[in-house]
Amino acid sequence: MTTFPFGWFSSGRDQAAIDLFTAAWERMESGVIPGRIAYVFCDRDLGETPASDKFLAEVKARGIPLVTNSSRELRHMIRRRDPGLDAAREAFDAKTIELLRGFEAQVVVLAGYMLIVSPLLCRTFLCLNLHPAVPDGPKGAWQEVMWQLMAPGAKEAGAMMHLATPELDEGPTVTYFRFPLTGPDFDPLWTQFARKLGKERLAEIKAREGEAEPLFARIRAEELRREFPLILLTLKNLAEGRFRLTPAGVEVKGRLAPGGIDISVQVEEFLKK
Repeated sequence: MTTFPFGWFSSGRDQAAIDLFTAAWERMESGVIPGRIAYVFCDRDLGETPASDKFLAEVKARGIPLVTNSSRELRHMIRRRDPGLDAAREAFDAKTIELLRGFEAQVVVLAGYMLIVSPLLCRTFLCLNLHPAVPDGPKGAWQEVMWQLMAPGAKEAGAMMHLATPELDEGPTVTYFRFPLTGPDFDPLWTQFARKLGKERLAEIKAREGEAEPLFARIRAEELRREFPLILLTLKNLAEGRFRLTPAGVEVKGRLAPGGIDISVQVEEFLKK
């Protein structure tokens, strides 16, 4: 039986990177996802950090081809806001593409990959990326997404898998889930948050409480526990041929689905297992 080949990009920066890689690999090995990880690419070489060394060891232990290309100098340029950063990013990705030449996987999962991908990489591979908001929702890092949901009193939250493009968080949506921010688990927290907003500015609440603010923490926790299911179910649907990826987005039965595919029901069922 032919299995769908995926490329796997990760910086291996924490245990979550290992857990996601392991969860995907185990489901592919068992046949739950009729796919395989054709290779793992990491932008850390052995010896750079204890966390990435642990990740590299996990990959090697499973016998998956491992390719590394250290982004150490590129990261220095990012921190310095070097004017030559765009060219350096393109050169880094060009070398990465050359290192991966010969592997058949054209769909790449950006799984804890901490670099912004260049236009060259986006043109070469179909890169699946996670963003912690629904389509047309807030942009930016997950912390900013949470505050942008809270400020106007959003009624729902979610996350999506989308194709990476040179425009950050703007690529075509592939899959997504939604969940409500109402009901007995959320209503008291909204009331508490509204009282705070009546006494001080949002910026002051952010500075004082940060991620520990109860409503913030609850929204993030509910979103976070659905992220792994979203990623794994997206890979499963792709590997089973339920939809296919194109540079323009996701196709179902030969037709482009410009808004992506809502797999909220699948995600909730996954959580019940």
